[in-house]
Amino acid sequence: MKVKSKELSQAETQRELDLFRQPERNDAPLEMIRKQQGSGAAFTLACSSSGLADQTIYEFVGIDAGTFSKIKKGLATLQADDLPKFCYAVNNYIYPEWCAFQIGRTLVEIKTEAERRADAAEKRAEELQVKFNVLMEAMHARLPA
Repeated sequence: MKVKSKELSQAETQRELDLFRQPERNDAPLEMIRKQQGSGAAFTLACSSSGLADQTIYEFVGIDAGTFSKIKKGLATLQADDLPKFCYAVNNYIYPEWCAFQIGRTLVEIKTEAERRADAAEKRAEELQVKFNVLMEAMHARLPA
């Protein structure tokens, strides 16, 4: 029975994702995030930056309106289990970035090995392009006009 309820939960989650319209990516400058006076202010900034109505956010995340209101006032905190869904809903990392800053840290995007290799290859290609351009300019300068 637990397997069926888990499958149903995944199906419901997928249906919610299909119906939900994620806003455009909307980060705030780090200085602005770090200046927030409390978790409620950081949470509110994350919500308002998204441009979504509060109801849209709390319904998607799966928390009730009262809890959402308490989080915005700084009287409660967002459960860690709800953080990925919240960040997806608002399409920013303002709130977790503020939380990380409270312990002297910052967020870093984790890259896969393939992404790291692709970035390294792109950097090498750019360096080679610069060298190629310099050599071509040198050759054109030596050719008689």
